[in-house]
Amino acid sequence: MAQKFRSNGSAAYDIFAVHNHTARPLEKPEHLPEAPVLPVKKVRFKLSVSPFAIFGTATAVLMLLLVIFSYVSMFEVRNDIGDLKSEKAALAEQQEKLRSQYESSIDLSSIEERALALGLHQPTAENVRYVRIGEENTTQVFSTPEDRNIFEQIYDAFRDVFSDVAEYFS
Repeated sequence: MAQKFRSNGSAAYDIFAVHNHTARPLEKPEHLPEAPVLPVKKVRFKLSVSPFAIFGTATAVLMLLLVIFSYVSMFEVRNDIGDLKSEKAALAEQQEKLRSQYESSIDLSSIEERALALGLHQPTAENVRYVRIGEENTTQVFSTPEDRNIFEQIYDAFRDVFSDVAEYFS
């Protein structure tokens, strides 16, 4: 009996042994079968928005509004500062005019007449007293004692800061 396939001790069969060790030529079918046409279903997408996306967007919009309002308030403050500077310059000019008017209105003769009318008179030599200070340009500087506790110093510093802030806003 003749074998159609040879194995030579291998588990795999030699399928080309029948055809004289050549591959079979590729056969082309005469026409391909038509692909079935599937009906197209209309799909409605369900729109859903995450609450975190809404919260994030609202937070971003709020931050943007806060930045815009801070720039607007900063612009208003700068305008107010400009107005106050111009008002300060006008008041300084008015002060100089009033000072010069005051200094020109001082009349020593009228002051002497008024002093004599009130009974005032020049001091005599016995009314004049001279004081001699032994050391020239002396000052006395008082300092806080250094033996205070560090907690007391911190408490005093915070108390001073809060009192300054309260004084500023009152």
